[in-house]
Amino acid sequence: MSQASSEQATEQAISFEQVTQTHKLWFKRVLGLGALEAKIWVASGAQLVALMCGAAVLLVTAWLLLIAAVAVIAWQAGFSLPLTLFVGAVITLGSAYGLMILVKRTLKSMNFTRTLDALIPSDEED
Repeated sequence: MSQASSEQATEQAISFEQVTQTHKLWFKRVLGLGALEAKIWVASGAQLVALMCGAAVLLVTAWLLLIAAVAVIAWQAGFSLPLTLFVGAVITLGSAYGLMILVKRTLKSMNFTRTLDALIPSDEED
């Protein structure tokens, strides 16, 4: 009887070990897939940031060239050079101030309360 129960215990231990090994392999594959997805997202994110920086540099250059062209046209029309440069500086500072207002508004609206509420519902919602 003890030999039969010993064999049965050995079979159960082997099958449990096989199940454990199978789950470990499955979990390793799932984590490997997640790591691969993360690498793709990081590479795509870095490329997107680089493209956005390039676009920002081009937009700033175009904006400054536009202000310079208006200043040259005003100077050619007879306005004094210091006045045209001052107006160009005021326009540039005004647009920077407008962008800062947009940045502050965007940062203010960025919160994770919806995600937090989805993960951990508050007592009021229950």
